[in-house]
Amino acid sequence: MSSLRTKQLRRELAPYAARSYAPGLAVLFRDLALFVGFTWFALFFESYWLKTLFAILAGTAIGSIFVIGHDAAHNALTPSKRLNALIGRIALLPNLHNYTLWLIVHNRMHHVVPCVAGLNSWTPLSFEEYSRLPKWRQAIERLYRVPFLGFAPYYARERWLKEKFFPPRHLAGTRRKGQYLDFALLALYLATLFSLFYYASLRIPHLQFWEAVVWGFVIPQWVWNTLGGFTVYTHHTHPRVTWYRSEAAMQAAGAGQEDVTVHMVFPAWYGVISNHIMDHPAHHVATKIPLYNLHRAQARLNELLGERAIVERFSPLRYLANMRRCQLYDYENRRWLSFSGQPTSETVPMPSRPEAAPATA
Repeated sequence: MSSLRTKQLRRELAPYAARSYAPGLAVLFRDLALFVGFTWFALFFESYWLKTLFAILAGTAIGSIFVIGHDAAHNALTPSKRLNALIGRIALLPNLHNYTLWLIVHNRMHHVVPCVAGLNSWTPLSFEEYSRLPKWRQAIERLYRVPFLGFAPYYARERWLKEKFFPPRHLAGTRRKGQYLDFALLALYLATLFSLFYYASLRIPHLQFWEAVVWGFVIPQWVWNTLGGFTVYTHHTHPRVTWYRSEAAMQAAGAGQEDVTVHMVFPAWYGVISNHIMDHPAHHVATKIPLYNLHRAQARLNELLGERAIVERFSPLRYLANMRRCQLYDYENRRWLSFSGQPTSETVPMPSRPEAAPATA
């Protein structure tokens, strides 16, 4: 078992953090062009089959663009901090994310304390917490963890609407001016987008305005939120991942970023269209690694971690099994539970990593 600590791992992965203008800008222009093209085709074609196809593809493109904005917000896409800030704001527009709020909630909170209850996506309830909920709220919790169908409602309501769109009260003390300026930018984007939908309804004979909104906005946003919910669920929900009640509890356990992040292995084509967002442990260990270097960095990290790496090849049946197992959480015994309170995983042992000299590449 490897005994490398997170800082040592970060030093090992430092060569992969080299950033370049060409690949960062190329992937941005590619995915923006695909988004615009797919949206236009969803409006232009009269066939409902083609409309559905291109609306889904437009939602997928929104997800790809989001990953670019995610990297830019980490100042990891190009060598220029100012350019990254500009790209980040542009790339977070199609997915309606407030750039300043994203910096606060994702960079300053999630990356400091991943898998700490209440501060992160898909925080699991304990059986006692779940039991105290009214029946209607229990039904919502169950809906959220219905495979694939629950991802969009969860992400849209619990993450995006509460903390990533309009400035919330509980973040009033942090960069408030920037929060409102970026919300104004989002409002301008929406006004422009709906104006274009109205113009398209005038120019395309078979298209009405409400149809343009459905095919060009509602369906792509639903697809994007499904992908977003699926992605963040996959990153930190697994029978081998431990969740903690507090930052102090996580620090006391000696858990590093690599201990609470899952590398779900997908086919190569999915890595391309998702901009390698599933190579996630390497990103948590070293946030400055750009998406175009992330796949190689993840392979190296898996070598360094050995048996400690939480790696699983994706299959629908295995994924469904994990979703059935990971419903509630026993924080005292570090194991997952079903909604009925029955243990569904073994107790995850506390990290044990004495100091060691870093491995060489």
